[in-house]
Amino acid sequence: MTSKPKKVLLVGWDAADWKVINPLMDQGLMPNMQKLVENGTISNLATLDPAYSPMLWSSIATGKRPYKHGVYGFIEPTPDGKDVRPVMSVSRKCKAIWNILTQKDYKTHVVGWWPSHPAEPINGVMISNFYQQHKGSINEPWPMPKGTVHPEAEADHFAQFRVHPQELTAEHLLPFIPALAKIDQRKDKRVFAAAKVTAHAASSLAAFTNIIRTKEWDFAALYLDAIDHYCHGFMKYHPPRRPHIPQEDYDFYNGVVAMGYRFHDMMLGTIMSLIDKDTLLMVISDHGFQPDHLRPKKIPVDPAGPAYEHSPYGILAAMGPGIRKDQITFGASLLDICPTILAAMGLPVGEDMDGRVLTGLFEEEPEVRYIPSWEEVPGRDGMIKDFAGEVNAAAADEAMQQLEDLGYIERQNDQEDKEAKVLRIRQDCDFNLARAYIDGGLPDQAIPILEKLHTEDEFAARYAFRLATCYQSMGKLTDARKIIEKLKEQEQYSSPTLDIMEATLLIGERQPLQAIKLFKAAESKVDRHYARINLQLANCYLLLSRWEDAERFLEKEIEWDYDTPQAHYLLGNVLMKQKEYVRASTSYLNAIGLDFNQPNYHHALGTALFAEGKYREASKALENTLAIMPENNTARELVMKIYNTHLQDHEKYELHRPLLVDNIRGTIYVVSGLPRSGTSMMMQMLHHGGLEVFTDGQREKDENNPKGYYEHEAVKTLVRNKKWLPQANGKAIKIIAQLLPHLPPSFNYKIIFMERDLREILSSQRKMLNRLGKRTKEEDYPLRLMETFEKQLKDVKAWAEMKSNVHVLYIAHENVLNNPFEVALQIDEFLGAMLLPELMAAAVDTSLHREKSA
Repeated sequence: MTSKPKKVLLVGWDAADWKVINPLMDQGLMPNMQKLVENGTISNLATLDPAYSPMLWSSIATGKRPYKHGVYGFIEPTPDGKDVRPVMSVSRKCKAIWNILTQKDYKTHVVGWWPSHPAEPINGVMISNFYQQHKGSINEPWPMPKGTVHPEAEADHFAQFRVHPQELTAEHLLPFIPALAKIDQRKDKRVFAAAKVTAHAASSLAAFTNIIRTKEWDFAALYLDAIDHYCHGFMKYHPPRRPHIPQEDYDFYNGVVAMGYRFHDMMLGTIMSLIDKDTLLMVISDHGFQPDHLRPKKIPVDPAGPAYEHSPYGILAAMGPGIRKDQITFGASLLDICPTILAAMGLPVGEDMDGRVLTGLFEEEPEVRYIPSWEEVPGRDGMIKDFAGEVNAAAADEAMQQLEDLGYIERQNDQEDKEAKVLRIRQDCDFNLARAYIDGGLPDQAIPILEKLHTEDEFAARYAFRLATCYQSMGKLTDARKIIEKLKEQEQYSSPTLDIMEATLLIGERQPLQAIKLFKAAESKVDRHYARINLQLANCYLLLSRWEDAERFLEKEIEWDYDTPQAHYLLGNVLMKQKEYVRASTSYLNAIGLDFNQPNYHHALGTALFAEGKYREASKALENTLAIMPENNTARELVMKIYNTHLQDHEKYELHRPLLVDNIRGTIYVVSGLPRSGTSMMMQMLHHGGLEVFTDGQREKDENNPKGYYEHEAVKTLVRNKKWLPQANGKAIKIIAQLLPHLPPSFNYKIIFMERDLREILSSQRKMLNRLGKRTKEEDYPLRLMETFEKQLKDVKAWAEMKSNVHVLYIAHENVLNNPFEVALQIDEFLGAMLLPELMAAAVDTSLHREKSA
């Protein structure tokens, strides 16, 4: 970096969204944010799932996903399991940025972070998220809950900065609600709701500005939840008025959201007046809030249903020494904030952090150093390991009441016994944890959690749907179908919902035509934003190789919601199939701009740029791929080819060469060929020879294969899902020839490829279909299909020759039948002398050779 900041100031605006900010800046109504944008770098900030604020702000503070930091929702069971409480600072199980800075003796102050009660004894002042909560009227005592302020001796000092909602006058509220005089506030409590949110924000700002004005500091952080609250309460009235919104309500409250943002701009101006040019200022949000046609008309009846109003991208704006001016960067995630601050302050990043340093913010890339984990660094960090004391009842009640008012948690039922309440909250936390695992690409970790929840409450749709989705992603299609069929039997879920769920499963089962019928039947009956019907239909047409239809539906999806990275990525794939490389590159860049951390997006971009002949740009995209996914040997081979052949950069070529083998995760033994080419027979030989086979036994032996199929359902999902593949490491697996090019580059593959006379294959396939009752015309002899098979075999062989991690042994079906022991010896040598050839040969049954070319 050209210069290093002397201080870092982080401001969090919960739910802030560029879709609201940009029009207000265009009108000159947010001048301080405009100054920040013009003098710094901005970006979208991708959120996580579930988009629940305590989980997200904990991820921002730690750079880690929820299953690492331990915050799983809004409320949680108490440690003794006898009651529930709001999530607290002790819920977090790893160090936040302020704990790390405390260890390095930086003067650090934090106000209002969610969750942060009780306040941690850091090297500075910490004021917890209970600070601004009020209980009772302005005439009643307003004690400061114990644990709200560190150092505790300063609690009385900071108590004086709190603003009670009833202190606000008409002068304060008229900018939010100009028609204030027309509202009967005895009946309409929305005015007080706006006043409450405003007073709470003012309280936090007053305490924070007092700190940074009067105390020394190296790092300071302020969290404000007001935008989220303004939006949950009043976004429904935000212009333009929708038909279901009463005109009077719209007239009264249509300006609250915009004024809420302007209020935050004023607070930002106050903060900016208190810092100097040596301070790095960052304003961020954990997610956005839909202000346009994407805002839902109704909130689903679901725990934390209001989160459906959130959008997947928050904001990031940074200004200060070494920060690029008037620039936009792409692909930022809220996981990146903590690593970026550490790098800006010259500290190493933990290798166990899930985020990365946002180098695109800086004029010159900062030197990024790493340590294994900050958790292993000893010394005073200010974390509270255990909290034996009780939470202040009044403060906890107020916090719970606010969550109820916002709809984030269910109304507490006084008649519900504590045991039932604890169970319900534990289930909510477990479900959120499972969702976090899914979002982190670990569905295998989510499955046991969801299975337990589904067992405890088999009628809960949210458990069933997520579990079925996980089963699909891991290739357990039969298990997924069992859940769907069971839900159908219960007859308590809407047909469109089940249709969409089953159609998604049919895509995994490679039955796109049936899936299309179900999607179209459900299209007019569901919220298309959440069902993603256009995206799903595009997936179906991709499977059918109907590129123009797939492109049409992807463009519909993008027009409806531009911020869907998968739609841009799939559109790029469609355009690549049509050799439109320039348009494909643009689509891939759009996907990367929305979600930087997807290695397949960068890999696809690199491939498209290579096809364009833009070799230097392609090498950069492929290097990004490898930075995220070092084991991607396909990307590594292509970038090596570029360096060696096109850029003549032999130094970089040599850097990559030793990494090709190092990144392989194991060896998978594949039996392949066209259907009915003898693949089941070969699997039987390997099984009897002593090699473990990867099969689920779902497809039982029958007249077509009397000795069994040796298949696994997961193989059907290989085109779009590869998460299950590590389970096949070191085992034999049957994969049809057409799917081989979809094998990921992270394994070595030893492929035994069965070759058989195409006339025998087609005759066998036809008779098998007849036996299954799926084709009756004996005179059908698909010569066109023979030509297709010949081309597919040619393409697969060409693919195999290009892959350094793919080794193929071609075996003639006829030779296995005539010389089984000789073939068994050949296979044993190919696989590394690990089998028993005698037992392999004994498994061959020549009587099953029923379709002969003669």
